[in-house]
Amino acid sequence: MKVINKLSHPLLKREQLVIEVEHTGNRTPKGEELLEKIADVAKAKKELVKIKHIFTDYGNAKSVVTANVYKDEKVMKAIEEIRKKKGVKDGKKEGKK
Repeated sequence: MKVINKLSHPLLKREQLVIEVEHTGNRTPKGEELLEKIADVAKAKKELVKIKHIFTDYGNAKSVVTANVYKDEKVMKAIEEIRKKKGVKDGKKEGKK
């Protein structure tokens, strides 16, 4: 695991990491497997790491992972949380059938 690029975003209280992961002879690692490794590299809790993308070229034993590492859980939830409109349930609006 090698850090290719590290960007600091002080207003968002996070760091954006671009990491290269080698997985010769194995499949592309899942996000859950990478969370702990990225947390160790960034010296942060794994709850504060959000993996955005895992890119792997066909036939290549290297993947490029983009992840955000937050300094505060409250800020992470405010930015990363998907907001849904009230009244929308299973793709249908309430009150209409």
